[in-house]
Amino acid sequence: MVLGVVATIVLVRNGRTADVEPETPAPALVAASGRQAHRDACGDCHVAYAPYFLPADSWRAMGDALPEHFGVRLHLPVTKQGLVLAWLRSNAADAGHSLMGAEVMARVAPTDRPLRVTATRWFRHRHLMISRSTWALPVVATPANCPACHHDAAQGIFDERSVHIPG
Repeated sequence: MVLGVVATIVLVRNGRTADVEPETPAPALVAASGRQAHRDACGDCHVAYAPYFLPADSWRAMGDALPEHFGVRLHLPVTKQGLVLAWLRSNAADAGHSLMGAEVMARVAPTDRPLRVTATRWFRHRHLMISRSTWALPVVATPANCPACHHDAAQGIFDERSVHIPG
């Protein structure tokens, strides 16, 4: 498996075509346009969650459930769907690319496959000090409304120093 991925990367970098299934975009394409495709596909309805907030298996499970997505029917072109899911999985919490992902994974049991960022042990731990009255504020409304407190959430920035908790 690893050898196949390495061979694909080498072939793509050399400008030759590689045997890549249509629903699995080449790694170079994922790296180049996956982030923007994710923002475009997900950011219209909710914050486009940073991929390091969930393990790859969680993103895979969400992809397997499509076109159903938490009670909403999504209409994404297959190529865009594949690009978004490949980018999410390749940058997931367990991909080893970020300190935040490592922190998330430290609180995910091996058998867990959370489907909501807000349902993870990591999220609950990091937001433990937020009062019920703050969650109930109209400007916050739901724990999934990250931009209410994290003003740079749309850019994937959740730095504690830039948090402003309303109320």
